[in-house]
Amino acid sequence: MRRQTSTRQIQKAIKDNLLILKKTELYNKTTKETETVPNDKFLEYFDFFCESGIFMDAIGWHYERDHRTDDYIIETGRVNGDSDVIITAYLRMDDSTTEEEIEKILLFEELED
Repeated sequence: MRRQTSTRQIQKAIKDNLLILKKTELYNKTTKETETVPNDKFLEYFDFFCESGIFMDAIGWHYERDHRTDDYIIETGRVNGDSDVIITAYLRMDDSTTEEEIEKILLFEELED
């Protein structure tokens, strides 16, 4: 089941080594072409995006667990009709990490007033 998460939560999971990047793909909705992005390039650009500060709490990211592989998939752009690109990153859990830890750090919960 796809769940909402934020940029900050994804960055924390990666920086704390709970999730380790395996592969990232960019899919262009118009051309229907997929490009694989090198891991170091994605992490560099993602860190730059995060350093801006104003995007840290941005939502629009979704994640789900692939129960066939026990990996996690994070994604943005698929449900945004104004975006021409879908970014999909495939991550694996660190061996010492549990599913509960991942869910706790990634799940975006709106605060009630």
